[in-house]
Amino acid sequence: MQYINAGGSKRFLKPIADYFGPAHLLRDMTQEIIDKAAREIYPKGSGATRNRQIYTPISAVLKRAGMKAPLDRPIGAQGQQRMQWLWPEDAERWIAAATEVDREFAVLIVTLLYTGMRLSEGLSLQVRDLRLDEGFVYLPDSKTGEPRAVHLTPFVVATLGSHPRGLGREQRLFRFSKGRYLYDLLGRCRQRTGFGWVGFHTLCHTYAVWMRRYGGLDTRGLVGTGRWKDLKSAARYAHVVTTEEARKADLLPTPRVKAV
Repeated sequence: MQYINAGGSKRFLKPIADYFGPAHLLRDMTQEIIDKAAREIYPKGSGATRNRQIYTPISAVLKRAGMKAPLDRPIGAQGQQRMQWLWPEDAERWIAAATEVDREFAVLIVTLLYTGMRLSEGLSLQVRDLRLDEGFVYLPDSKTGEPRAVHLTPFVVATLGSHPRGLGREQRLFRFSKGRYLYDLLGRCRQRTGFGWVGFHTLCHTYAVWMRRYGGLDTRGLVGTGRWKDLKSAARYAHVVTTEEARKADLLPTPRVKAV
């Protein structure tokens, strides 16, 4: 109850509580016992499911109780890491669809796409922190835990300059909040484009991929933008460009015949 009273999430705790019962003491929790509980509560669950619904809540409860022994996570705890992005022609279709749905929503989409901001960061932007003539917006509280100076490309500057509600106000830049209405707009864009897999985070991935493929940045360069905190978090985009070594395949001997 200490964990719940402190504001901890109740999600996933009931099956755990039912399994162990009121007589089981936290100090008796061992790696072996937790592993066994995960297998028996979710016998067909993946490593990611067991990690999310057993290991993570138990770890949170133990930490709240002052018991910070390391807990090994199951194999496959991170799940299958998937990353999708928009090619430029697909992004053009997406922006056009967003414009048809809601002009201010389209401005938000362009801003996220060309700055790499997370949705929460974009929604928190204040008009007073915007300097269009300098191609700049200040993000005082980013997900990396540090303030971020964000560069605005000429296309973003032009898009923000045509904001349907204007910029002469002391308010948030966008009227939206995370909720049903915003995700309904996203769903309508999905229907128009046929890209049912696109979410707001897809725009962040697209920014990273474009910065690597078209901006010429390496992993260290991505970190240098301020969007990623360290090399490890930015390294996932290394595979979107072919390496210099791989391009040596152009030097391989080829048959003296016309291409098929």
